[in-house]
Amino acid sequence: QEAEQLKKQIEEARKAVADTTFAQLCAGVDTVGRIQLRTRRTLRGHLAKIYACHWATDSKLLVSASQDGKLIVWDTYSTNKIHAIPLRSSWVMTCAYAPSGNFVACGGLDNVCSIYNLKSREGTVKVSRELSAHSGYLSCCRFLDDNTIVTSSGDTTCILWDIETGMQKATFVGHTGDCMSL
Repeated sequence: QEAEQLKKQIEEARKAVADTTFAQLCAGVDTVGRIQLRTRRTLRGHLAKIYACHWATDSKLLVSASQDGKLIVWDTYSTNKIHAIPLRSSWVMTCAYAPSGNFVACGGLDNVCSIYNLKSREGTVKVSRELSAHSGYLSCCRFLDDNTIVTSSGDTTCILWDIETGMQKATFVGHTGDCMSL
């Protein structure tokens, strides 16, 4: 009885905000012709499944994360590897490229977002910060700038981080299931 009333309330609320249909909204949009996709480059180097990749803002560099325990930064024009970064955990699920091109990040089943500085003085790429507060796997991470990153997790939360201090700026709650993407 109560469930039926809730269903009815939900249906009424949906009808109240349904001011148009998808077909009506798209009526004035021209159709797109058949799109032909073709392989431009094949990047070879990972030894296991690739779980994530993310383009740099220059659309030339790409970072990929694989369960071979490597994060690889690629020059997609030449197909050369710029950096091959060994990870502390091979159970990686996400990676991200900072808009400036100075940092990459990754995370996964270790519940930690690891930030790597690509422009370090020593020339070698090392972990510059590890952000740890999620109680579930890290499903996605995205930089807003060189000092701010957002992470989502299987613990149903998203966190906005200050990378320099390693502190949480905000925690976003409200999802009832795993947050899979940002």
